Amino acid sequence: MNLSVPPSLNGADASGSPSAEPAGLLSIGELAQATGVSADTIRVWERRYGRPDPVRLESGHRRYTREHVRWLRQVAEAIARGHRPSLVVRMSDEEMRGILLSGSQPATAAPIRRLVHHARRFEGEAIARELRVAAEDLGPRAFLDTIVSPLLEAVGRAWVDGELDIRHEHYLSGVLEDALREMRGKISVPARAPAVVLATLSGEAHGFGLQMLGLYLRSLGIRAELVGTHTPAHEIAASVQELGAVAVGLSVSMATGGVDTDRVIAELRRLLPEDVRLLVGGRGARGVRRGPRGVDYVADWAAVERWCGQLNARGGRE
Repeated sequence: MNLSVPPSLNGADASGSPSAEPAGLLSIGELAQATGVSADTIRVWERRYGRPDPVRLESGHRRYTREHVRWLRQVAEAIARGHRPSLVVRMSDEEMRGILLSGSQPATAAPIRRLVHHARRFEGEAIARELRVAAEDLGPRAFLDTIVSPLLEAVGRAWVDGELDIRHEHYLSGVLEDALREMRGKISVPARAPAVVLATLSGEAHGFGLQMLGLYLRSLGIRAELVGTHTPAHEIAASVQELGAVAVGLSVSMATGGVDTDRVIAELRRLLPEDVRLLVGGRGARGVRRGPRGVDYVADWAAVERWCGQLNARGGRE
């Protein structure tokens, strides 16, 4: 899940000018941004399965409601847990709730409830304090698994259910990113530790996965160097050369994952030296499609840990 939200829920167009359309309806681009499911994927599901079923304006344009946002976020979560899209999209609401509740982290656990409460009241210091205590008690991997991921899911559900608004979601996102950045900075690694460049590709605005991955890599003795979001392939390759990095880590959200992204990843693979490894993670990297050769796809933190063990055994580049 990501913390992106549509630019407007009040019927204004992208420029902020009032629209003649009914208030509260979203374009397909806004729906994609709100749910992390790409517009192309939404169109495919509409053609194949008849869902989501959009509202049709007199002009013939498709528009979507908050209920569509809620449903698509649930679909995205089910797919991220390994369920097949062709089955999930056809499920009833009751069936969907069943698979999301089975074996899931308790998003209503006390720490998560407190953090959501603090976000609603804009209590940034309280959020940061809760996060620091949890990180110290649990360690990076358990902290990411049992606090950060469930928190993001809980906030997304609270937004869809109307318990939180966009301002609260954005506020929590900023505080959480600051906390992850601070935690990463406090972990020292040897100067000769292998370096990994972390980035997202051009068009990918979701950088939360980079912050999480950066913290985890540092905890495993890897020098994580974040060059940010929206980074062209040739710039990533240049960063590798200048930093003497042994690998690149990319985060791909469901909003951008697909054939076009695979092509850019393949281009980046060609730009990198053969001995530089390329790691790709995130929900957009979990599809069943066959990705470019020479790319390491990871689905969970255990896979990342094994990958890092190989890097540490190898050491820095000559």
